[in-house]
Amino acid sequence: MGAPEWVSRELLQNALREFFSNKDIQILGYTSSAAVPAGDNYTSDLFRTSITYRTGQNGNRDAISVIIKCSPEAREQMRQLVAEIRMFEIEAEMYMKTLPALQKIIGDTCSLSAKFIYFTKVPYRIIMFEDLAPLGFRMYDRQQGFDLEHCLMVIDKMACQHAASVVLHEKDPVLIADYKVGLYSSNSMIAGWVMTGWDALTQATAKWPGYEKYSCKLKVLREKVITKTVATLERKLGAFHVLNHGDAWVNNFLFSYTPKGKLKDFRFVDYQMVVYSSPAIDLHYFWATSPKMEVRKEHLDTILDRYYAQLLHNLSRFQYSLERVPTRSQFLKDFESKAFYGKQSY
Repeated sequence: MGAPEWVSRELLQNALREFFSNKDIQILGYTSSAAVPAGDNYTSDLFRTSITYRTGQNGNRDAISVIIKCSPEAREQMRQLVAEIRMFEIEAEMYMKTLPALQKIIGDTCSLSAKFIYFTKVPYRIIMFEDLAPLGFRMYDRQQGFDLEHCLMVIDKMACQHAASVVLHEKDPVLIADYKVGLYSSNSMIAGWVMTGWDALTQATAKWPGYEKYSCKLKVLREKVITKTVATLERKLGAFHVLNHGDAWVNNFLFSYTPKGKLKDFRFVDYQMVVYSSPAIDLHYFWATSPKMEVRKEHLDTILDRYYAQLLHNLSRFQYSLERVPTRSQFLKDFESKAFYGKQSY
């Protein structure tokens, strides 16, 4: 599938001029196509665009590849949901303000995401950022699930982002505290979406030999599922909070590898669901959606121990007082108290 007609020379020229802070950039040519297979992205449409450009009349010819992310205009119900809970505005805010502030705290030791290039609401809500594919990053096969090595790399960077957000909230809470909604909220469209999946699962388990009892439990929980899920996101006064990615699953991670196939690096993508809440939110969501079944059966303690150790390490590195950090037992108690969020994320 090719890109829509609004992916234009004018749009790309405006974007690069702003990104490079240079009004003399001239677009020489570009090609654009769908960045992911149909059905792999739910709340947006993604296009990969290769651009050749020149700076000034006599400048050298150069090239850049970008990802253009736009609101799903052709899917009316999804477009309404995206607009109602401000997904694109939230992600733009993350890329333009919050992520640079987090990266400044972290330093050069760890890169969280792709570079932000451009945001506009005309003709649609559009976010443009660096294409990581030319740097060797690629998506993992979601049907396989992560082995332990991939899980630990995600957990390390998750703990780094969380720790930096704790420091940033102390320095400039305006950049953090506004991220209130996340993936689940008391919203009629969200409720309808959740209930559709819930009812389908209830019907399916009723037909699976040996799983019929779960269908009965799902029916009992049906009227409480939204309330219970939203309750796990609530911020409590004095509790330990971090900026969660909010949609931390396989499709929102990109990995790079050495020529010999050794795991090298990792980046988050898709910051539309960020939420300032307990770190258990990201941990439960990741654990419910991303590892191989063998890893989930054997390594929960490994993952939680690694996360907690890396959280402490990074907070110490950022010179944050560890006296204000939950003890390991408090951290585990909080994780257990948010277990329903993980169950809802299957």
